[in-house]
Amino acid sequence: MLTRELMGALALAILWVNTLLIAAAALKQLAAVAATLRRLGALIEARVLRGDGRGGALAGHRIEQVGRAGARGSAREEIVFADSGRGGEIYGGAVAAGGREIAIAPAVEGEVWVSRAEIRAASECPSDARFDEAYQHARKPRGFSRTVEARICAGAPVWLLGALERDVDGADRMRPALVSSVDPRALCRRKLALLSLGVAGVLGGLVGCTALALSRPRFGPLSTAGGALCLAFFLLVQPLGTALRDAARLPSAAPAGGRWVRRRAGGASPRAASS
Repeated sequence: MLTRELMGALALAILWVNTLLIAAAALKQLAAVAATLRRLGALIEARVLRGDGRGGALAGHRIEQVGRAGARGSAREEIVFADSGRGGEIYGGAVAAGGREIAIAPAVEGEVWVSRAEIRAASECPSDARFDEAYQHARKPRGFSRTVEARICAGAPVWLLGALERDVDGADRMRPALVSSVDPRALCRRKLALLSLGVAGVLGGLVGCTALALSRPRFGPLSTAGGALCLAFFLLVQPLGTALRDAARLPSAAPAGGRWVRRRAGGASPRAASS
């Protein structure tokens, strides 16, 4: 027969195993970000002169999404988007760095980093008519499919990772392994700080809740409160770990999601907005 002590020990063991697995996943992600930071030593900061892609883009980060109809009522209608794939492409062009022009070679599959703000801007609903068209598809089982592309265009600051080559005519060329519209080193350091704080917070919360649950007298008021905290911590640590993982992902793998919302106010025409 299970005693209260044995049941409590079993519950604590489950809590510790679950939390340590989450912490281990965060540490693995931290190691991957640290490895990325180490390979960024040869970055070149430049400005885009021209791009050979659509709209004069040097490179673009694409996200494939499927939108489905969300809440519907008298106040609003919405389309909620979920990512189904992502990838980057370097279209080629030229950048200026250190007073010289560098020709950028195209790459069908390239690593392209852009900011969240650029993704949000590229995801915006352009008009009410576009919302109406998309909403009809979003209500169907297959949903509304779209491709969001955030482009790095002429005039934008850019960071490049790759080896410079010089042609026989003296022109500089590069086939970059990474093109980024944000400072990759600063971004990686922020991700490392976030992951370090997250791991420390998770492990600190685990130890604190456990210490309180094991306080004497066993199953007294303080110990019971600790047990309740352990239960709350168990319920919260999984979604917190997921949120930490998503927030610490590098831009080429970060989730975009988003939604289009159309609000109705009285007899006024509907307006479409993005979030």
